Amino acid sequence: MNSFDTIIVGGGLSGLFLAHRLYHSGKNVALFEARETLGGRFRRPSPTQSYSSPGLEFIPATAEDMEVIEWLRNLSPIPLSIQTREHHPQLFDEGRWRPFVGFGGAQFESISELGDLSQTQELVITPGLEHLVRALVEQLPIAAHTRSEVTGFGVTNGRVTEMTVNGDKTYRADRFIFTGYPTALAALIPDADLSAKNRTRLAKMETWTAVTLDITHNPPLADDTSVRIFTSSAKEFQPVFGRVFGSRSKWMTLVPGERGTEHEFVGQCIRHIKRQLKRAWPQALEGDLQEKIYVQPNAYGQHSLKTKETFRWPELPNLYLANHGLSTLANELGTLEVARALENEFLGTLGPLPELGASC
Repeated sequence: MNSFDTIIVGGGLSGLFLAHRLYHSGKNVALFEARETLGGRFRRPSPTQSYSSPGLEFIPATAEDMEVIEWLRNLSPIPLSIQTREHHPQLFDEGRWRPFVGFGGAQFESISELGDLSQTQELVITPGLEHLVRALVEQLPIAAHTRSEVTGFGVTNGRVTEMTVNGDKTYRADRFIFTGYPTALAALIPDADLSAKNRTRLAKMETWTAVTLDITHNPPLADDTSVRIFTSSAKEFQPVFGRVFGSRSKWMTLVPGERGTEHEFVGQCIRHIKRQLKRAWPQALEGDLQEKIYVQPNAYGQHSLKTKETFRWPELPNLYLANHGLSTLANELGTLEVARALENEFLGTLGPLPELGASC
């Protein structure tokens, strides 16, 4: 059967969560994922490896973030413990670490994306969100369509009625939830069915690609997990920021979205990260190191559709956008905030949804 109540495009955190909630409400739901495996940014690199996150797992202890986390805890398929912990961000300046209170008069294009790093309290979720994603994948009550790339949407009388996958298979639904970055929709929706104004807004959505270096080394570089930040005079690079987790550390820099596919420049960013690490720890990259490199397109960037309905266009009322870029919160919290907002949107017609199943 190729007809459903709801089709969800994307098997990351928001797509998985909404698939569970809608299914348990009695809806006929289908989940499509372009990759071979589910989990989004938390997905397993291979069947023999565990779910993990390339992010820094830093959640500022703001009232907005705490509200979303409390909502998640009440619905989580695994028990989640939430703690508030002191956070002492550090900036490497003049040869030593100093308390970080902001970038002052420094001018970096990505400053607006890094403001939360100066927060002095953080929320710690135990176990991490990668364990939640694992539970959502392993308990998924439907068979996901993996290796299924959406190649177009069909629109009839102002409503999305069908979706083409891999160029030849067609699926129909009453409601579509698209979790990818909104800019991709410009090529998927027929020109006549999305206004020129909204297409222009999509084209102007500037995003940031996160380039992350994950290193396992011995001995540890530092004895605390606070965010550490490097700045430099090299104008082509953004600040480097990261955290030390015992013998493992993660370091990230942001790249303008259009340069995220330039392999040579991404390589330069990795070398830039390493140069910054050697400023603080000259021996940091010596010995037998294990390195992983993650390149996450559209990892940062906050936008608005500039419509009355935050997550959809009035001319396509049954197409919902469930991407973190449309949230005022960053990264995973943005993903969760969008999932919560859409669940609230659907509760008006679906009624109360049962909690997810037992822990894995």
